[in-house]
Amino acid sequence: MDRRHKTYCYVLAAALALAAMFAVSGCGDDYLVSENNVSNLKQHIFVLPDRYSGQPYLFSVPVKTVYLDTNETVKFWAAYSISETYMTSDSADKHYINHSWTIEGEEYNISPLRFSFKTPGYRQAILQTVDLLMDTLRDTLNIYVNTPISISLIAPVNGYNQVKPNSSSEVEIRWSLSGLDPWETSLCNVYASFDPKEVWNHNLGFVDCNEDARFVGSFIEDSLQEYLDEHPEKDTSVTIFWGMRAAFHASEGFVEADSTEIFHFSTLFLHEDSSVVTIPIVYEDYRKAKVSTRVIITDNMGDTLFVHDEKTAPSTVSAKVAPQTGLHIYVQERSLREFQTEPTIVNTSPGAQTLLDTIKMQDRVQPQIAPRSIIEIGPDINAGAITGDTVYFYALDNGSGINQNRITVTADSDTLDHVFDEPFIKFKTPCKKICKVRIYAEDYAHNSSPKLYWNFIPDASKPSFTGPYSELGGE
Repeated sequence: MDRRHKTYCYVLAAALALAAMFAVSGCGDDYLVSENNVSNLKQHIFVLPDRYSGQPYLFSVPVKTVYLDTNETVKFWAAYSISETYMTSDSADKHYINHSWTIEGEEYNISPLRFSFKTPGYRQAILQTVDLLMDTLRDTLNIYVNTPISISLIAPVNGYNQVKPNSSSEVEIRWSLSGLDPWETSLCNVYASFDPKEVWNHNLGFVDCNEDARFVGSFIEDSLQEYLDEHPEKDTSVTIFWGMRAAFHASEGFVEADSTEIFHFSTLFLHEDSSVVTIPIVYEDYRKAKVSTRVIITDNMGDTLFVHDEKTAPSTVSAKVAPQTGLHIYVQERSLREFQTEPTIVNTSPGAQTLLDTIKMQDRVQPQIAPRSIIEIGPDINAGAITGDTVYFYALDNGSGINQNRITVTADSDTLDHVFDEPFIKFKTPCKKICKVRIYAEDYAHNSSPKLYWNFIPDASKPSFTGPYSELGGE
């Protein structure tokens, strides 16, 4: 009989060794396994994200080589096909006896296999499948586990302000780079701009990742320098913001990349012997422009040298001071008192600009919730929160402001409809019997109101609230 057309009928009573692989009790067509199909069985290796579930061939393609990060968890997945058609995992089970993965000398009889490598280096994963003819299919996956890439700037130190602006200027730049594996090549690019928001849009070109480099040339255009020579009272300093990106390339198109933070350096003034302190200020999580910012600079003895008020945000404040050490810079918000920041201490040099890191005004204060117009009619009782059948609660935040999309009002376990009409949260009287009312609010800085509740007392003549009570401490 031609081997390509030979079929086998397996029954439970048969003594053949392969019969044990099939739980059948008859010889119908559903239980016929074609030897031709067995001989055409192919296995394929897929490497998929840990989160993936489903049939691997619906998401990806088979691979012979894969690049992984250290500690990255993936799924090694075996899939099978006959005549170029993939089978589902359940269907494929009928076409082989067993399969196994061998990785780092250990054998695993499971697919998909979740796996991660704790250290970098080259590995192999071997997939072996024993088919119904007792033939062994064997495929090898080449695995390159990458050392994490990292690049950081070293020099000039962030905020360096002694760069000469003339045409003979040179500024050496240095960086630290790690993570290059033997199978990778490196490429580093330098970016710079006068605007910190535009740095990554201005690629100055590539440099050897293993060698230092230099900024060369004048940092002030000739026409500007001539103007400043003629008008020394307009003297200025130029600040350059810069950063770097490194990319490691491997064969088959794999790339891993990293970027530095943005550093800056400044030129000396051409004619000015005083020092200039430049203070950028932003308000985090604040959606309006109107503020009342006061900047105060004192010397190391506490004497005030400079006071300046700003009405808009963000803003940048500059102050001319004598060169000295131990300047204290205070930034205060005089209206939105919940916005605060820590004082900054700097040293200044003659004829140089000192550009501070951006001062971030932050709101870290909880919003406060309270019934409207407290009218005491007994211990801890007020009735002023209710007008008709409407309840009024204050939602107060003197910082980033109440986020109306983050307000919840409940009565016992029921969620109540409400309206936020600043500064009030309004809702209908909640219950016909005593119940617990909870009001949750969050400001735009993601500060949550305290966990409190009030008891609503539905007295027909004088409905009222008692409280507040802490969710932690009870009544």
